[in-house]
Amino acid sequence: MLAEISARDWYKIEPLEYTALLITSPFCQTCTLAEKMVEEAKNIEGRTNIYKLNLQLAPDFAYEYKIQSVPMLLLFHRQTLVARLSPIKHTGNILHFLTNNREE
Repeated sequence: MLAEISARDWYKIEPLEYTALLITSPFCQTCTLAEKMVEEAKNIEGRTNIYKLNLQLAPDFAYEYKIQSVPMLLLFHRQTLVARLSPIKHTGNILHFLTNNREE
């Protein structure tokens, strides 16, 4: 299960490498499916820390990152947004996103 964090907690995290954030809403059935796929991708890929953020509780975050729909997966490198994935189609799609948006 992905650890759910608040926007306030997100801003306190100081990741050294890549971190992903799954943007969801508790009223979104597609988000529930996306979370399962993201968890599976996280277990396979194993290098990226992935958290979950409830957008209903983070309107300022939504505005700052121009989030217009959920679910959405954001990839950050040391707090800098480097890529976003939406729609989330399947586990392979997520794995491709996590591995091909890195500069290593």
